[in-house]
Amino acid sequence: MNLYGIEIDDLLYKHFLEFLSDAEIDSLFRSITTPPPRYYIRVNTLKISPRELVKRLNSRGLAVYRDEYIDDALWVPVEGPFKIPTAKKVVVVDKKAAESVMLGADLYAPAVIKTDRVNIGDEVNIVSDNGRVVALGVAVMDSDEALKARRGLYIKVEKSLYRTPKLRNLPEYAEGLFYSQSLPAILVGHIARRITQTDAVDLNSAPGGKTTHLAQMGIRVIAVDRSAQKIEKLRSEAARLGLDVFIDILLHDSRYLDRDFPKIKAGVALVDPPCTDIGVRPKIYHKVTFEAAKTLARYQIQFLKTALKIAPYVIYSTCTLTYIENEGVIEKAGAEIVDAGIEIGAPGWGCRECRRFLPHVHNTPGFFIAVLRGARKEP
Repeated sequence: MNLYGIEIDDLLYKHFLEFLSDAEIDSLFRSITTPPPRYYIRVNTLKISPRELVKRLNSRGLAVYRDEYIDDALWVPVEGPFKIPTAKKVVVVDKKAAESVMLGADLYAPAVIKTDRVNIGDEVNIVSDNGRVVALGVAVMDSDEALKARRGLYIKVEKSLYRTPKLRNLPEYAEGLFYSQSLPAILVGHIARRITQTDAVDLNSAPGGKTTHLAQMGIRVIAVDRSAQKIEKLRSEAARLGLDVFIDILLHDSRYLDRDFPKIKAGVALVDPPCTDIGVRPKIYHKVTFEAAKTLARYQIQFLKTALKIAPYVIYSTCTLTYIENEGVIEKAGAEIVDAGIEIGAPGWGCRECRRFLPHVHNTPGFFIAVLRGARKEP
């Protein structure tokens, strides 16, 4: 079944039908092919106040606003969709790059799948690998060099399907004054701060959004991830933000953290495991089956059960929308579900204490948050 380029099988559609009507499912999947109307950044409050950062960004001609609910969250409007002019030359890029470029990001050489022969100054259309035109840009490198070097800026985007400011080009980004992060993900940090003022373990830490958020609030974080490449990205982000002093990084499969590092304990543990990513916006295309969701759910419960052995409280979050990966997982954890204390979003499906963010209802990425209290007593 194809819903606006998002392919799901009949079993997964029936799974959603247990909680949503046909019309709601249609709206949900249509919404995830477009970006939310607000693009969020989190202020690094160790370096600057939200008010001062708004002032600095406004002085650069950017429309930046403070969130009505979260103190350290700012947002910029997402404009579009726009019509993309046709160019004579084409560059085909991978899915991840296309989803960034359609918001106005420039194109870097590593993301190129194939390209026409392009010279510096040529206008080109940037096209996703499924044929969708996402932007018009101008080459700042010729195609031979881009394919040979496989690094550096290749196409400077002039007109994209949607438009957000190129925030990463700003001095404020280089100074580590903010981090790009969705509204629901920023909420996770604030829930953690209410639970502990001292220490935390992030079992799925890379690329570092939640880890660095806790660190900027003065919480010592043990950041764990099994991917060496992702760990390096986390190190880089922590250094850019000036937060590395608060973070201890551990390259390890955190499903076995309690077994291999039994002395690791903390006031709260974060679990944001691999998932089917259905809530991530915008999507060029996506393919998910019910069997894939089931497989991931078995994986997710391993992280969650380990987390409950090392902290009295666990915050479980995902960027997907299936019941089986969210409420279904926390039901199997065998722990008390605690009210997340969030006033925005909606209650979970059959879980009043949980929180769901639905793209077609809340104009955010799809997201799920639950807080669990385990049997271990607080120190």
